[in-house]
Amino acid sequence: MKYPQLLLITLLTLILGTTLQARQLTIQAAPDHSGYTAQQFPLDDGLLEIDRGYYTVGETEVFNPEAWSISFSGNKVSFIENRDGAVYLSNLTPTGRKSAEENLEFFNAQDETMKVYAFDDGRTVTRDNVANFTFFDPAGEVLFSQSNSSQSSDGERESQLAADAFGQTIVLYNPVISYGSTRGSQARVIFNEEESNRFFNSQSSEIKNLSVSKNGSFITILTSDNTLFLFDRFGNELNQISFDDDQIGVSLTDDAEYVTVFSSSRAQVIDALSGERLGSTSSRSPVVYASYIPEDDTILILGGAVQGNQINDPMMTAVNISQRQIDREEISMPLAVHDMQKVRISRERASHYRLDGLNRSLIITASF
Repeated sequence: MKYPQLLLITLLTLILGTTLQARQLTIQAAPDHSGYTAQQFPLDDGLLEIDRGYYTVGETEVFNPEAWSISFSGNKVSFIENRDGAVYLSNLTPTGRKSAEENLEFFNAQDETMKVYAFDDGRTVTRDNVANFTFFDPAGEVLFSQSNSSQSSDGERESQLAADAFGQTIVLYNPVISYGSTRGSQARVIFNEEESNRFFNSQSSEIKNLSVSKNGSFITILTSDNTLFLFDRFGNELNQISFDDDQIGVSLTDDAEYVTVFSSSRAQVIDALSGERLGSTSSRSPVVYASYIPEDDTILILGGAVQGNQINDPMMTAVNISQRQIDREEISMPLAVHDMQKVRISRERASHYRLDGLNRSLIITASF
């Protein structure tokens, strides 16, 4: 073999070896969560365990609650219970201590639309029926109630609530309202008992996804005609972007500079104000959640088949946009989600991330 050929092969080997070593995608459970099953959810220095209808926090057990919610940071768990026809709201600390209990005398024990939302500041909101919401202070005392009925004579689906962790920005919305042969939707920001702003109203498109950013400063709405709307926390429209394909979810950077929009098989990053697409990637498994990390110019995608609250065959995909490199890794741990609104990916440092909102937090390393 001639010397130049040998030199070329050596250089190629060194370059390839350096590339293989530099590109890395690893997924591990957070140290305290490594042994968790799909029926165990982490709390702030505690654990919620579900077993044959029993929901256990510390020494406290709740049997077959009508609804339950874990706050974003896991510092509180709320339950709606039907006790022989009487409906109760119970708030528990991560150790299982009951911090509040309220008999909801105005609830119909047979109503299947009851729901509860727990906030990190101690407040709780219940959905009493299809369209009415009641707000409670940390002690479990009623603050006020709000009806979110559209008053449509043709009917509507259950109203929903979206908020940030501390409930600084709370949105009540009707995802589907029937208007004769068409279906629409509407949304409003709740400021207090007396003040609200109905900032979105459509008689021709449904709301597929409504999210409040982590810091509560922005609101996104994805509609059935695949239009994305961006609002500030007061409901002022900042932009709207249309897509040709069917989108199912959205995540937003804290400063609202970039938005990640994902379909069942693809994620793309958009400049939120200009509408320019920065990059996109496909996923080998159905997309559950996707997020863009601008500091590292990286898209992270959690994929898998959602069945009930469990994520089967989970996979993580990482894509560096500027380097046009992609890496995938199967996740060999059982995963489950209790509330898709609480799924978040945060950056801990360069190339290191944390995915929260599942039955275990995942520590992700993605370097290129």
